[in-house]
Amino acid sequence: MRIEDVPVLVVGGGPVGLSTGLFLAHWGVRPLVIEKRDGISAVARAGTSLRTLEVFRSVGLESALKEAGWEGGPPMLTVFKDSGLGATVHRGGLPERYAARLETCSPVNPRLILTHDQVQRLALDEMRRRGGRVRFGTRLVDLVPEADRVRARVVDVATGEEWQIRAGYLVGADGANSDVRERLGIAVPDREVIARLNTAFFRADLGPVLREWGTHMCFVRNDAVYATLMSKNGDDQWSSHIMDYPGKPHELAELTESKTIDLLRAAIGDDSVRIELHAVNAWEAAIGMASSFAAGRVFLAGDAAHVQSSAGGLGMNTGIQDGHNLAWKLAAVVRGSFTPALLDTYEPERRAAARASLNLSRGLHQGYQALDGGPHALYDKMAADYLRGMMFYAYPPHDSPDVLDDTIRPGRRFPHRWIDSPAAGRVSTFDLAGSHWSLFTGPGGHRWPAAVASLGIDVHVHELEAVRGAALVRPDGFVAWHGSAPESLSRALRDLGLRRR
Repeated sequence: MRIEDVPVLVVGGGPVGLSTGLFLAHWGVRPLVIEKRDGISAVARAGTSLRTLEVFRSVGLESALKEAGWEGGPPMLTVFKDSGLGATVHRGGLPERYAARLETCSPVNPRLILTHDQVQRLALDEMRRRGGRVRFGTRLVDLVPEADRVRARVVDVATGEEWQIRAGYLVGADGANSDVRERLGIAVPDREVIARLNTAFFRADLGPVLREWGTHMCFVRNDAVYATLMSKNGDDQWSSHIMDYPGKPHELAELTESKTIDLLRAAIGDDSVRIELHAVNAWEAAIGMASSFAAGRVFLAGDAAHVQSSAGGLGMNTGIQDGHNLAWKLAAVVRGSFTPALLDTYEPERRAAARASLNLSRGLHQGYQALDGGPHALYDKMAADYLRGMMFYAYPPHDSPDVLDDTIRPGRRFPHRWIDSPAAGRVSTFDLAGSHWSLFTGPGGHRWPAAVASLGIDVHVHELEAVRGAALVRPDGFVAWHGSAPESLSRALRDLGLRRR
């Protein structure tokens, strides 16, 4: 049996696995991604959130995002109608102060959207360009964690050929029914099924309906169906969560093509509309977290670590952000600048973020099911949870940060500010931080260069009027430390696992 050596093996070639591979390659680790399917998805499923677009921008993909994406409505703006082409019953969105926060908190356009398939294509192309590799049609057969590596046995699905991969680390990004998680014996003890539904993906020309809606998200409830209609490209590609209809069985049940089209026409409100059905899936919307996100040199990310319903639209996004958090840490350990103690921060940090995302999903799902007096009370109640779950979550010890608080705090994303730079003109602090270690100091920060030089890692230093003392920002954009004593900066990094020089 042939043997292949890689620094990091990623199991799963969906948006989470391919994005994790991209982030690893960006930080100088050339991963191998394996996927049992024979290619990436051609169906436009989930969409990106503002924070996900930020992390792609941070690794140099701003132009690619604008080229690949399209502009939808403001986040969470939704119309509730008796049919897609019929009368509007309600219109709801985030309360004004929360909507304004999203318009000003980032250099990224909050209305920009990339779908599941676009994310996969972008991540795949960029990962390969930066030295990463992917093998489709390759399935994990077995894995054996060892003290200094992980041994994985894989098989070529088409030929049956087996070989062994010896990896320094392994990331399981292989979905809700994760083989990696199962082989590690990790359970999802609190998994709760909250709905059984069907999701259809289709093409239809609905004319100027999006201009009339003012958004890309619509809920429909009438005597024939309770469903969503969601644009996937701002034009003719759609998805629909079919949540209820007369005679719907309690158990999970597939829909025939003809029944699906009948329900879609009922949701659209026009029996003459031509529908080109791409796929319809029966699935269980469940919420839960794995009992552990890591076992030795093996880590879980995305649905392998936590599952949630589609309400709120953060499932894929939370998983991509898992990979972003993990990749820079793996790269720092593989390069030898940090000890493996740094990797111990992955689970508590991402568990806190996943908890915020799952809380939103549960609250919105329950609210949509009970919706009868209009959406305003629901969105008033869930607005803070939406912003917290999407991008204003905090890593321990902060549990429920104020999402409208834009001060610099350890464990929080470094706030975006537009500043005038002599070298680059008007630039965001987000772009100054980029994807490397950065130290933002207040005016006259002459004490800090010597402190930074003693660390033994590359740290970019920037002076900002708004900073008191200094703030150390990690490669993922989160504040690692904030203080005024240079000696405490060194201690903070050594607590994370910085190797002593």
